[in-house]
Order: sequence, then structure tokens, then C-alpha cells
Amino acid sequence: MIRNVIFDIGNVLVDFRWRVLMEDLRIAKETQAVFEKTVFGSRWWGELDHGIYEEDEILAHFREDNREHLDEFNLVWDNRDKLVEPYAYALEWIEQLKASGLKVYLLSNYPRDVFALHTECGCFPFLDKVDGKVVSGFVKMVKPNADIYDHLLSEYGLDAGECVFVDDREENVDAARALGMKGIVFKDYEQACSDLERLISGLPGGSQSV
Repeated sequence: MIRNVIFDIGNVLVDFRWRVLMEDLRIAKETQAVFEKTVFGSRWWGELDHGIYEEDEILAHFREDNREHLDEFNLVWDNRDKLVEPYAYALEWIEQLKASGLKVYLLSNYPRDVFALHTECGCFPFLDKVDGKVVSGFVKMVKPNADIYDHLLSEYGLDAGECVFVDDREENVDAARALGMKGIVFKDYEQACSDLERLISGLPGGSQSV
């Protein structure tokens, strides 16, 4: 029986809108293409998620790698509070699950200081509705490594077999399944909601199949 729903945050509950932000800031297309590789798709963003290095250390690497576009990088970074925006369905979805008797948790790769900023800015209106959360930058573990999933299960006394994990990255869902959870690869709200309803009711079908 499913008793716990565990959500990723980025691109599941909030829109990680870095491309939109750069458009809004009128960053040149060629520079956007550079930042896609040297910032948002770089190993240093992954290190931000991991939380082992301090943010200032990572920023030094970002600025070194983008010396030719330093003003543009600083502009983007100064507007990092606008990097995410909650999806319209997120709060209601969690409230509905809670009202049905399920517990809801968050398990997310997210930079510590950016998460704190986005919390302060009100980007997570659902945060006080969940039963617990594990955020990579605070625990210095990242998906899809098994230790961060084990940390969540241990921290909240959860049985993996009673959990379903919803994430937009297949490798992260596969890691949850390997530990005994059910898993849903999030493609859009309608698909994920339908798959989750099937799992909760015990019906076959949907992308949650192990």
C-alpha cells in the first residue's frame, strides 16, 4: 500500500526557468548558449547541488569560466531569485494528497543558498504543507546516489515499499526503484497525476511500472 508520496522539486513542482530568465534579461542568444554549458549544465552547478563547496568558491569558478561574458553572468546571478516559479497545480496537488490521508515529502537536488533564497522569496508555497524534506545542498548528498534516498527513509522512518517517488529524471526514479520504492517519471502534470492515482489505487498501467 502506498502511504507516502515523495516529490522532486525542480521541473515537477516548480518551473526551473533559467532559459526564460535569460530571455527576460535580454541576454544575447549566443551568450545564452554559452551559459547553458558553462553555468546551468556545468559540473559546477552540480557541485552547487552537492553542497560540499561554499557558494563563493563555485562563483569564482563560474566567473573564471565566463570571463568574456562576466557582466552578463553577474546580471543573471543577481536575478537568481527569479530562476524558479511554482507551477499552478503544485500546492493544490499536495493539499489533495494530504487530504486523502497520504504523507508528502520532498527529495531534491538543490543548492543550499539558492534554496534558502527561493524559500524567502515565496517560490515554494507548498513548503509548509509537506511532512518533511531532504535537500541535497544541506545534507551534502545528491541524487541518484543511494545515500540521499536512504537518508530520507531513515530521517522520517519510512518503509520504501510504501513510497512512490516522482521525479523528471529517469535515472533518479530508477535509483528509487532499486531501493524498493515505486517510481513515476514526471513528463507533465496530467500524466504523473494519472499514474499516481493508479498506483495509490493499486491498478495496473502507467509509467510507474517497475
